[in-house]
Amino acid sequence: MLPYPTEVDVVIIGAGPAGSLAAARLARQGHSVLMLEQATFPRHVVGESLLPRCLDLLRDAGLLERVEARGYEVKRGATFFRRGEVQRFAFERSLPGDYAFAYQVPRDDFDQTLATGALALGADVRFGVSVTGVELGGDRGRSRLSLHDALTGRELEVRARFVLDASGPGRVLAKALSLDAPADLPTRTARYLHVEGDLRPEGEAAGDIWVTIHPSGAWLWVIPFSNGRTSVGVVAEESLFATSGDTDSAKVWSLIATEPVAARRLAQARPAMPTRVLRGWSRRTTRLAGRGFAIAGNAGDFLDPVFSSGVMFAMESGSLAAALAARELAGERVDWPGEYEAPLQRAVGVFRTFVGAWYAGELAELFFHDPKPDSAVRNITSVLGGNVQNTHNPLVRGDTRAELDRLLARVRGGGAKQGGA
Repeated sequence: MLPYPTEVDVVIIGAGPAGSLAAARLARQGHSVLMLEQATFPRHVVGESLLPRCLDLLRDAGLLERVEARGYEVKRGATFFRRGEVQRFAFERSLPGDYAFAYQVPRDDFDQTLATGALALGADVRFGVSVTGVELGGDRGRSRLSLHDALTGRELEVRARFVLDASGPGRVLAKALSLDAPADLPTRTARYLHVEGDLRPEGEAAGDIWVTIHPSGAWLWVIPFSNGRTSVGVVAEESLFATSGDTDSAKVWSLIATEPVAARRLAQARPAMPTRVLRGWSRRTTRLAGRGFAIAGNAGDFLDPVFSSGVMFAMESGSLAAALAARELAGERVDWPGEYEAPLQRAVGVFRTFVGAWYAGELAELFFHDPKPDSAVRNITSVLGGNVQNTHNPLVRGDTRAELDRLLARVRGGGAKQGGA
């Protein structure tokens, strides 16, 4: 094993998508980067359905070719189901410049691919290492991090000119700096597993994510992988799960059995892993960056799994943090609130509005109304594809809630016409 460096330009905590993209970008620019991951890869996590925007970010980090070579399932759209109704949003009907596809990725393989790519581009990547203490340097200079290497039992120390926290739920800097804020979304629970033997559709939509609305108001995801497995999950308030079975597995299959679309697709499916449970995933942070540090991905904010925005925001924030950190390392003064926090919060705000409208039933009302203006379909599809930086989209440019209300008023009034605004 190579000796640990004692001083580097950048320490990145966490080797998920946010950390690996940041590490790749900074290493490509010649910075010394030490990326520390507490787990040993490969390891399982959720967040398995990429959005087209992710491909832009992977390309910019120099990692897209590695991802393309893995042969992941191609995702060309998202298909929604409700009480016999079907509505598909094909990414090819998005706004100009958006990718027309993404990938469905088993995260154990995907995260390993990204971390290996960052290593190949020059980052120093260490697994089984936890950060036990952080003393930020701020305007005074280098930050100091205390480390524990679980593989060797060693206690170590490293100094860095910049620290990026991409530790996900570990939230190392948010905890160390007391930056946690109360979540502003209701607490929900997801129970999920991987299965084999599901009855997949054929053709253009074969790799779509399916989102089915259960009669109870819960929703289910179905995400196919190219390795023959499929991720299946149910998201609901815990009170619904409490009446759906005695075990986690029974709760999931009971709700699948009572949602006709999912029941048909999964009629012959066999579990390929134990059922897992996630609770209380929504989180917020009062501050995301300052001189000498930034927080990216789930280590900062996380909304909800319904539109698969988590990995995209991890990549978006990791990429932006890397670009701004490079400027700071070059001696520039970076306006972290204005250049990092503000654009990320605007983008998160678009999805926050979509998530709220989803659980209020308003997005389903809009999604399943036909016909819809062609421009509305393109604008919605672009958001569902993760492009929440495109200010040509009225859902992004201004007040997302007001624009949704305008669209809802049009469809409720029967005013939808093809080509309308």
